Amino acid sequence: MDWKAMYAARMGQVEPSSIMQLIRVMAERPVINFASGLPDPAGFPVEALREAASAVLTDDWRGGLQYGEANGYRPLREWVAADLSRRGVPTAPGEVLIVSGSQQGIDLVARALLQPGDVVLTENPSYLAALQVFASFETAIWPIATDPDGLDVDLVAAALRRTDVKLLYVMPSHQNPSGGTLHETRRRPLLEAAAHTGIPVLADEAYLDLRYDPGDPAPLAASLPGAPVLTVGTFSKVIAPGLRVAWIAGPEEVIERLSLLKQVTDLHTNSLTQRIVYHYLAGGHLPGQVARLRAAYREKRDALLEALNRHLAGKATWTRTAGGMFLLLSLTKGASAGAVLPAALDHGVAFVPGAPFFPAGGGEETMRLNFVSPPLADIDEGVARLAKAIG
Repeated sequence: MDWKAMYAARMGQVEPSSIMQLIRVMAERPVINFASGLPDPAGFPVEALREAASAVLTDDWRGGLQYGEANGYRPLREWVAADLSRRGVPTAPGEVLIVSGSQQGIDLVARALLQPGDVVLTENPSYLAALQVFASFETAIWPIATDPDGLDVDLVAAALRRTDVKLLYVMPSHQNPSGGTLHETRRRPLLEAAAHTGIPVLADEAYLDLRYDPGDPAPLAASLPGAPVLTVGTFSKVIAPGLRVAWIAGPEEVIERLSLLKQVTDLHTNSLTQRIVYHYLAGGHLPGQVARLRAAYREKRDALLEALNRHLAGKATWTRTAGGMFLLLSLTKGASAGAVLPAALDHGVAFVPGAPFFPAGGGEETMRLNFVSPPLADIDEGVARLAKAIG
């Protein structure tokens, strides 16, 4: 077998992203876009970031344009540690690693903990890009059933007792794609089961701050301090994804190992954008930014729910998310969202078929809808078009 065939066989573990394929199709025709995973660019704090970039390039251009530490810009790590501590997760700066987007954080944890044939437990459905990471390491992905309150903790506890299970991956708050949140009463029992077996939990808190209903969920790790939890968080959803600044927090010895793996991957996260993000945070801009996003996205979420009730009652059911960017719509049993997609595109509306988010198969009748990306004024018309495509 020549090298090209070996490469193709190895990379065959990674399935092409249906979302990226769909984005290419949408680039060729105008549509109301419920399909993307993108935040609304109208919410990007451009002026504050421009001021932050100017300040860094004026006062700290040597550090911003130079190589940096593999574990990240120290003041930014201190800020993340203090923020986690305030939220009930006592954290020191040495327990924080700055990464190039939460996707890199997931990848580094997989590199550190997983071998081919190991088992990773996930929610069902789960975040597609994380599933692709785990598949690239030739692991077995075992989905655990969920309900409106999140993971079935009894099923998780039973699965964690297996010797081939090496990691539990979960999005505790406003998950992608369903928008579901792990109920408070299930969080501590889940972490107790993990602590009992010593199996680490990778808690992806990407949507933690995008909460629209009353309440303010804490990170999963706050439910049982000292439990074997690695928390990955990002500034992509609340500031801007193009900055590619995120973080992992966990025990210092684990973070040191992840830092070594990061060093051989890309040396360090972008020095300039780390400083821009820190300058923005230190300037006190984030609380107001989060409040603005919550108000804008709440209005969009409510508009989508109202439009679904108006146009699709009796034709479909859907999740009702307390936050985040997505909800999952289910057609009648036996229907195929993938079969509806061409008609939807013809009607000028796009969504992502839900099946790829179900790692053991199924979910053919589901579709993921992003309610934050389209303009507010387009949401009702988009659902009306979707209803016509469904028939």
